[in-house]
Amino acid sequence: MRGVDFIWYLILIFILAASLSAYAATRLSSHADTISKETKLGGVLAGTLLLAVATSLPELTVTISAGIIGNAGIAVGNGLGSILFNFFVLFVLDLHFRSKRLFLDVSDHHIHTGFVALALCLTTVGALAVKNAWSFFNIGFFSVVIVLIYIMGIMIISRKQRSPEEFQNNTEKKNVSVKRAVRQFILFSVLILFTGTALSLSGDALAQNTGMSATAIGSILVALSSSIPDAMSVYMALRLFNVNMAIGTILGSNLFNILVIALADPFYTEGSIWQDSSNELIYMSLIGFILTILTMVIIKRDRTKNSATYALPSVIAVISYVVVVGMVAI
Repeated sequence: MRGVDFIWYLILIFILAASLSAYAATRLSSHADTISKETKLGGVLAGTLLLAVATSLPELTVTISAGIIGNAGIAVGNGLGSILFNFFVLFVLDLHFRSKRLFLDVSDHHIHTGFVALALCLTTVGALAVKNAWSFFNIGFFSVVIVLIYIMGIMIISRKQRSPEEFQNNTEKKNVSVKRAVRQFILFSVLILFTGTALSLSGDALAQNTGMSATAIGSILVALSSSIPDAMSVYMALRLFNVNMAIGTILGSNLFNILVIALADPFYTEGSIWQDSSNELIYMSLIGFILTILTMVIIKRDRTKNSATYALPSVIAVISYVVVVGMVAI
């Protein structure tokens, strides 16, 4: 069954899983939008915590699985590749909705998430660049640092979000609709966990039959396939005009994608998951750092002269992603 029939079998699984993941992601966005608007959570935290973690469940399972089987290239490449693809989706959708200029009305609270993302990107660069780093019970020093930065960062983001003015419009809650939204959110999160995993694993199997490197497999094909839920969630959030949830989803997902690499480190028993990865992944971390800064610039601006100046940052980001993917693929 390793011939043409096997390839078509994998393609069928990939397409089916992609379709189910996309459907689950659209429903997740709708329910997260309800939760954000009818509770004190708000669009920022709904995206950064709820939607980001739920849609990133495939990255968690794929990265840890890659660590268990000893494939550091797929584990680290999937996490970093998903970050770049998330930015690609965000900026492509910004161009798609450019006439509405949705990104001119974004909460400054995302800046705090951006700074946490910058700290994690720099730590990742250090983890990939430094050889023979310390480890504790098979847990690398940089993995410990990443976990600590993530925890402290989420605490800061939550504290900054909880301001009285954010709560004024949420005094009357529709408990029935909120409870239903929470139940449905959990249901579709579980569906994404299974379909996203099937999507990533079938994509991995397809890539292995092409002779591509583990780095290319993880950072392009597997990262793209496991990020489909993020892409659909952001698209639906923007269609609902909940731009804070959209940006929160991307930035929150990127934080989580770096965290899952650190969580996979203890499962990688052949050394350090960071040091055994390809050096070209360092460039992916640096591009992630630059795109995070670009996102923060977009968040801070509240006006622009014309459509051309509004679209310029997104055009630069999209071109950067295409160039990086081309370099990795070659």
